[in-house]
Amino acid sequence: MNRSLTRTIFRAACRTPKDRHPFTYFLEAEHVFPATAFADAPARWTPGEGFTEVTGGVWIRDNADGTKTAVVTGVGPKQLPAADGGPWTEEEVWTVTSADPSVFACLNDKPHRVTWALGREDVEIIREPYPGHPAEAQEIYWYHFDLAHGFTPERRADGRYTLRLACLPHGDWDNGPERLLSASNHVLRNHGGRVRIRNVFVENLPHSPSATKPVQTMRYLSLR
Repeated sequence: MNRSLTRTIFRAACRTPKDRHPFTYFLEAEHVFPATAFADAPARWTPGEGFTEVTGGVWIRDNADGTKTAVVTGVGPKQLPAADGGPWTEEEVWTVTSADPSVFACLNDKPHRVTWALGREDVEIIREPYPGHPAEAQEIYWYHFDLAHGFTPERRADGRYTLRLACLPHGDWDNGPERLLSASNHVLRNHGGRVRIRNVFVENLPHSPSATKPVQTMRYLSLR
């Protein structure tokens, strides 16, 4: 057990204000892995300059003419409401351009809704096969990594990989500092790197997946 990490986590928990809403404050552990970590991972694929990845497999870009373009990988069939998404049977990569912001409104949370744009005259859709695409190799690698290790790290702009874990600073055994300590020690022991502990204030909650996912990952890793 890392005694220094133990002291750091519990001191930070004690310094965190208490709030009537339990998900207002988080105690976060940011792991930064060595530069050589995951060296066998496929090269990171992006659709090009100007795109921002809003969630796994979805990139969006603002165009100079006032339209937006989204690239969504792994688009499967039978995803149009009340009907099949189309005659295709394999997953595809879609490049969708439109001036209507509603086309892109849900893609950061529900990528499959890109198929709702089918049949619209104001939307341009370019479709490519997903099997054999560079994005597929990347997804397969991290899918199997997650199965084996219980998490998928995020890649920073400088190429280093990170992982955010979090707990409720005044939580119980199920979601409190003890579990964060156990999960962080597990990550350090098996993957190396360094970890930074900090307090995080979450504004305009409600329970967003982006806010609570580090807690869910922490709980899972603490049991491994």
